[in-house]
Amino acid sequence: MVKSRVIPLVSKRIPKVGLFSSDPWSRRAKGLEEAFRTLGEEVIQVIPWKVSRWGTTDKHEIIQDGIDLSRLELLLVLDIGANDIGTFFNRVGLLSALTEMGVRLVNSVSSILLMRNKAETMRRLISAGLPVPKTLITESIDAAASFVKLHFPCVLKPLVGFGGYGVQLIERDFDLENIYDYLKFHSQMFGKGAYLLQEYIKSPGYDIRALVLDGKVITTMRRVGGEGITTNIHSGGVPQKNTLDVTNLSIRAAKSVKGHIVGVDIIPDEEGNLWVLEVNATPGWYGLQQVTDFDISARIAQSLAETF
Repeated sequence: MVKSRVIPLVSKRIPKVGLFSSDPWSRRAKGLEEAFRTLGEEVIQVIPWKVSRWGTTDKHEIIQDGIDLSRLELLLVLDIGANDIGTFFNRVGLLSALTEMGVRLVNSVSSILLMRNKAETMRRLISAGLPVPKTLITESIDAAASFVKLHFPCVLKPLVGFGGYGVQLIERDFDLENIYDYLKFHSQMFGKGAYLLQEYIKSPGYDIRALVLDGKVITTMRRVGGEGITTNIHSGGVPQKNTLDVTNLSIRAAKSVKGHIVGVDIIPDEEGNLWVLEVNATPGWYGLQQVTDFDISARIAQSLAETF
């Protein structure tokens, strides 16, 4: 008779706070860990590729390094960190299971999934009455090509992605003349069968990132320059102090996707109108910290700790 394998739990002090990230050594993860520890909270870096889920007829356990993660009070999701579909669904399932077990997630699984999908995000922004660029979402290459010809130059985005990945400005005559080949190539590389096209908003050379925490804008910045069309900090964008008031738009955008911690990207046009481009469920704040006179990680930790 083969006995079932039993994984013993190691006797340890159970932490209250988990930080879910595929990169536990990032500035963001380490900064939050230090901030929570300063408040006297035990913290565990939840590394998804180190977590095991065990299930039997009457029991479901989620274990990392001998610690039962279902006993956490709060799990702050810093990134999903998965491009492969199997890994992605495993991590979403892991977060869903912890939610079902009573762990509070920030942001919630539903909010993360919504913001991971640019098409659904756009629908929510439109439903909230927020100003967004004219947008086409379609699987039809004919419809996509027609949009490009009508709104040239325009922006092409994948439905899923972050950090400016796959975002391209269609502005060369050569691309317009060969638009079907262009769209096919982008679909193979990034879009995976669907297109999200937007009219191009000509800006004064920067966009704005706002960080919303629990319904309040805690800091903003301008992002100037960058690689290609993107001003993302990871693409070479330079953070600067922001002087435009984006409070109302940012709070409404975060509310539309039901996010607790949300990065909101806003772009001004040359006439001074403001447009909401995207929202992010797992925003970083490395660039924001450079133009902010308080510790952002400490502010987030304090806000979340007060909810225990």
